[in-house]
Amino acid sequence: MRKALVAFGVVVALVGIGAAAIPFAEDFAARRLKDGLAREGVRAETVKVSFLDRSISLNGVAGGPNAELTIGDWEASGLAWPLDELLKGRLPFAGLSWGDPLHVARLRLRNFRLAEPNEAGGWTIGELTATGVDLPRYDAVYEGPHRSEAMIARLLGALTVGRLEQTAVAHHTFDGTVYSAASIVFDGYVRGQMETLEVKGFETRAANTRAATLTVAEISAAGVDLRRPIKTASSIDWEPGTPIGRVPVARARLSGFGGELLGRYGVSLGSVTSETTRENADLSRSRTTVEGFVLAPSLRSVEALGTMMVLQAMNLKEVRLGFACDTVDDHGRRQFRVEACTLNAPGLADISLAASVVDADEEFWRAIDEADIFALLGTKAALASAKLVVADKSLLQRALQAKATFGGQTLAAERAALAAEVRRYQPPDVLITQDMSKLQDTIARFVEQGGTLTIEAKPQPTLGFEKLDYLLKPGADLVSALGLVATLAR
Repeated sequence: MRKALVAFGVVVALVGIGAAAIPFAEDFAARRLKDGLAREGVRAETVKVSFLDRSISLNGVAGGPNAELTIGDWEASGLAWPLDELLKGRLPFAGLSWGDPLHVARLRLRNFRLAEPNEAGGWTIGELTATGVDLPRYDAVYEGPHRSEAMIARLLGALTVGRLEQTAVAHHTFDGTVYSAASIVFDGYVRGQMETLEVKGFETRAANTRAATLTVAEISAAGVDLRRPIKTASSIDWEPGTPIGRVPVARARLSGFGGELLGRYGVSLGSVTSETTRENADLSRSRTTVEGFVLAPSLRSVEALGTMMVLQAMNLKEVRLGFACDTVDDHGRRQFRVEACTLNAPGLADISLAASVVDADEEFWRAIDEADIFALLGTKAALASAKLVVADKSLLQRALQAKATFGGQTLAAERAALAAEVRRYQPPDVLITQDMSKLQDTIARFVEQGGTLTIEAKPQPTLGFEKLDYLLKPGADLVSALGLVATLAR
């Protein structure tokens, strides 16, 4: 019994000594972390380390020769450090550099500011909270001129975050333009793929102006894939301004448009939505819609005065438009199809466009994904067909009436003059054939009579994209090359 009591006493004493030593160890770790940050050019007013909570907190952080980086508070709790990093002698208390791993249950920043002296811009964030942060070690070797941008892209390519919330986010560009958002929230971010994204109170503001140039009340998206632009920006060959290519999004919606730019011209816009449905690995369908577009200029804006006069001459107070476009990416059939793009102006006109591209090879899809229009000319893809339909409801007569009002002519005279001009028009460097004259005559009759004008292109054989430069050569026979046919229906 006495031996057991002695052993118990020893254990209690050891635990007590260990507990008493924890504050000293925490202070030592905090000093080492502060010194490590200082060696990296980052200063912190206070540094606290808690072993029991596995947390680190920094206050009054400033970094860079001219304090380009400032953070009011930086807190990380639930810290975990990879075993392989410990075996290599790398500890989190020496400070973090580009490429270092970070594993925390919760990360919180307040009053973040990052200036970009070379570009006269910067970023500010009021508060940022992230949970489930998992950042493995990533490549930090970079010898190019845009190290910060490349490192951020590589970090995003390696990062996993359960949920991230930001408030009062703003980006200041070199010319004084400010892009800001009241809040940004996303869930399920895994190495460039994001489950959901919500942005509220987005604004753009020009330099030295009080009113926002453009505002969007809400932006939401699901199934966002940023891997391609992240890979592009991670490369040493990337430069700011280089196209980042297409960003696949399963669903997206922008609503509540406003701002001085739209208001100046009397434009209001309800929403823009996009949805992509992937039926299998080779086939996806996309639909984009624009709703609630209204053009209603007023006397309150000088810029809108000319538009308002034109609408008045057309006996219109406003113009409402709706737009919808359905496209299909069919890798299995090697086709890209615009099944129906429609622009609807109630009471004025309905316009629709359809087209089909065949023999779409990998170079074609790569050019589309990378937004490289010129690369399309080097692919094997070819235009198989296209169809434009214009159904006039009253637009033609209203437009001619406005032209007659401003020109002091009669409506009949303006209509006849425009039809005659269409018939005798000779495009420069284009072969004028009988088929071209027939095409022009059909368009001229549309001007004279109204109705529904249909222009179809059915090139035989299909017109390869590599041959499109032929259309720009002097003497090109556009009608034969494109297989153009125009018809008119009442």
